[in-house]
Amino acid sequence: RSGQYVEFLLRDGSRRSYSMASAPGVEPGVIELHIRHMPGGLFTDHVFGAMKEKEILRIEGPFGTFFLREDSEALIVLLASGTGFAPIKAIIEQLRFKASERPAVLYWGCRSRADLYLHEWALEAAAGMPNLSYVPVLSEPKPEDGWTGRTGFVHQAVLEDIPDLSGYQVYACGAPIVVDSARRDYCELAGLAEEEFYADAF
Repeated sequence: RSGQYVEFLLRDGSRRSYSMASAPGVEPGVIELHIRHMPGGLFTDHVFGAMKEKEILRIEGPFGTFFLREDSEALIVLLASGTGFAPIKAIIEQLRFKASERPAVLYWGCRSRADLYLHEWALEAAAGMPNLSYVPVLSEPKPEDGWTGRTGFVHQAVLEDIPDLSGYQVYACGAPIVVDSARRDYCELAGLAEEEFYADAF
């Protein structure tokens, strides 16, 4: 389901988890992953340095309970930080593929403009989906970014725009501090029902 993840089984027996960034059925046979290079990382050093085309890798999945609840008509907040955008992208693809009419707003928080690695994709998705809006938020924009958009912490931008989250579902993915802060503040300060907060922190 859109939002779930797969695990790579490495030769030493360890595993690495990555959320799928593509929705099932949109492009059959294709799984899109967003992998950030972590220098010194056993897996990502190989991916970015030594991996060859058509190399065989072992994966297991899908795993996880982070996926769109389609039996609801609640308004949707999609909250992503960094590469937490990957499963959120899959959920957006699913909404588009199913021609869903549920209103949804995407908040994507990153440090600087370069970290919004699919900014154009998100802009185009929002332009092509009447029920989707997109709010990028940078916490530490660089002078050369020339950033004129929202700044600060992404989870707080949601509260500024939607102080009452009753009647919403929130799908949050990314850094644990962002996900945990959102869960706490949305439920305590904005009336979000705890069971309507779905998250995947990594």
